[in-house]
Amino acid sequence: MSTESRATLDQHVADPLGDIFRLTVDERSLEQMIAGGRYDYVGSDITATRFPITTDQVGEWEARYFHFNIDIESPDAKACIEAEDPENPWQAAHIGHLLAHGATHPAEQRTFPIIALGSVAEVHGYPYVPYLDRYGAPRYLYLNLWRYGWHRYCRFLAVRKVSDAPASERPAAA
Repeated sequence: MSTESRATLDQHVADPLGDIFRLTVDERSLEQMIAGGRYDYVGSDITATRFPITTDQVGEWEARYFHFNIDIESPDAKACIEAEDPENPWQAAHIGHLLAHGATHPAEQRTFPIIALGSVAEVHGYPYVPYLDRYGAPRYLYLNLWRYGWHRYCRFLAVRKVSDAPASERPAAA
């Protein structure tokens, strides 16, 4: 992304610091995490082979939404997430973060779609990313093409590591 494009995009970032919240990703399988989220519909192409919960996703995370308030393409949104706060950088959320968030905050996806740009998998020859959405009241875990743009009302989940161990497994402070 050019410096000029980045400057233009920065003008559209709504609430650049946003509310920061905590997420815990444990060592459950993709199937267990999907079941824990109690989604009304799960895309059949979301499989553990394509979207594994890897050990680098496990642990305690700070999380926040990025909302650009413009229609935006995946590479530009990801670049903006990664450029925010260079001293303590954010990364685009992966499937484990998205599912932990969906299980913990199920009503959020009824407000706006939540995208995890950190997990990209080839499906039918094209790159796809997972996202949470709703159609009416039902909650969906679905895929969208990486190359397609996202509407201005979408939110992008971003994370940064707090600890490798969930809070219940960390030693108590002295």
